[in-house]
Amino acid sequence: MSAVQWILVAVLCGAVEIFTSGFWFLWLALAALLVAAGVSVTLLVSLPGQLLVFALITLVFVVFTRPLVLKLVKSNDTLSNVNALIGQHGISTTSISPLHYGQVKVNGEIWTAVAAEEIEIDVRIVVDAIDGVKLVVKKSVI
Repeated sequence: MSAVQWILVAVLCGAVEIFTSGFWFLWLALAALLVAAGVSVTLLVSLPGQLLVFALITLVFVVFTRPLVLKLVKSNDTLSNVNALIGQHGISTTSISPLHYGQVKVNGEIWTAVAAEEIEIDVRIVVDAIDGVKLVVKKSVI
């Protein structure tokens, strides 16, 4: 393969990496660029030799540098525990009707709620589901 073909492989792998962001195709792209540089100075002439060098460079990148990059890029996203509210009981603080939002108090916090049935003020409710930032509630039987 020529240096131009290896550069095309590198560009293709780089484009795939942009859409996947798993840091797998990045190393393939970098290895392809290094093989292209080797081909351009005629160090690697045969295709099997080029493929062997490509595989070895990729292996070294994946084994030694990918874990370091993943540590640097690791985000500290805090996962929401809003799903823990499902099954919790609370009290309606406003009336709720099927096509109108209301408010409920669950675990000491006020939430916007929606219900499929009419719920009056100060009625015990249970959280049935989460819909975006709203609680889907129903009257509690307990």
